[in-house]
Amino acid sequence: MSDLFTDKIRLAFRSCQFHIQGIIPYHLLEELSASLFNLQTKGILIELIVVMDNELKSIKSTNILLRIAAAGGQIFTIINLENEITFFLNIDKKIKISSIENKDESATNIHSTISEGILLFQNLKTTAIPVIHLSGYPEISFYASKEWVKTGDKINISWEVNHAQSVLLLPQNISLSQKGSMFIQIDMDCLLTIQAKNENISAEKRIFIKALTRLGLSFTVQILTAKLNNYIPLEPHPEIPFNYAIPPDCDVRLFWEADIMGILSEDDWGEIPVIGYRDIQFKKDASLQFTWKTIFELKKITLSFYILTEASPIKSPKKEKSTNSIFSFLKKRP
Repeated sequence: MSDLFTDKIRLAFRSCQFHIQGIIPYHLLEELSASLFNLQTKGILIELIVVMDNELKSIKSTNILLRIAAAGGQIFTIINLENEITFFLNIDKKIKISSIENKDESATNIHSTISEGILLFQNLKTTAIPVIHLSGYPEISFYASKEWVKTGDKINISWEVNHAQSVLLLPQNISLSQKGSMFIQIDMDCLLTIQAKNENISAEKRIFIKALTRLGLSFTVQILTAKLNNYIPLEPHPEIPFNYAIPPDCDVRLFWEADIMGILSEDDWGEIPVIGYRDIQFKKDASLQFTWKTIFELKKITLSFYILTEASPIKSPKKEKSTNSIFSFLKKRP
C-alpha cells in the first residue's frame, strides 16, 4: 500500500460527513485507528473489511478492532484477499479512494466505480468474519428513517439492544426499552446516541441528523464588457426567474452553490461540483439545462440568456403581461 494512499485517506477523512465504507489492509488499521475513533464520536457510520494475514495479531491491534466495533462501527476481517482486488474506501458514497493510482482518473465515471466498490464490499461481507464485542458488551442496532431533514420535520428512529440492563437515548436522556421505535422532531443539527449498559460495561451507537433550513440550488451571474473594469452582477428578470439579458460580446461568469449534498449536472457539461463557477461567452440566445438530484427530490432548472441587440425592439417573453422589459434589469455593482 502506497504512502500516497494513506495521505489521501487522511485528507478525505477531514472532508467526510456521514458514512465510510470500504476495504483496507491490516497494516493500515493501527495507523488510521485514531482518526476512526474521532469520526465515530461525530456520529459517522464506519463499515470496514480489514484484510488480515495468517500471523498472530498483537493485543493492541485486536483491541483496536474491538473498540471500533464496540463504538458502533461494523468491522469484519478476511484472510488472504486476492491481490487483484483493489483496496478502496468510499466516503459518503461519493468519494472513492483506491490503492492503485488511475492515470485516467478524470475520465472515470466516479459513480460507476463507487457502485462497483460497494457491490464488492457487500459480496465480501457475506463471507467475512465479524469482529465480536468483548464479552459482556451490549449489542446495539440503531437506525433513522432520514439523516437529512427539513428543520421542524420528524424522523422515525428504531433500535434493538441485546445484553444490556439499561438503555438510554441521548442527549434527551430518555430511558428506552430493549427494542422499539419513536418519532423525533428535528429543529437543529443533532447527534442521537443509544447508550446501553451491562453492569460496568457500556456501549454506544450514534447517528448524526442534519437539519436544513433551505433546500435547493442558487445561481449568481456576473458580466464583463469592454467598457467595464471588472465583473458586475446581473439580476434575472424580476418576474421570470433564471432569465437573463446580456450585452453582445460580453464575458459571462456563472456561479452556483448547492444547499445540501447531491449530484449536479448540466446537459452539455456533464456532472459538475456542487459549488463552483464557469466563464462562458454566448454568441446567440442560449439556455443551460441543469439537473439537481438530492435525497429529497429531482429538479430540472433552465437558465436562459438573451443577447441584447439594437436592431430590433425588445420583447418580453410570451404569456407575460408585465410592462417591464426583460432587458431592464441590468444592474451595476453598488
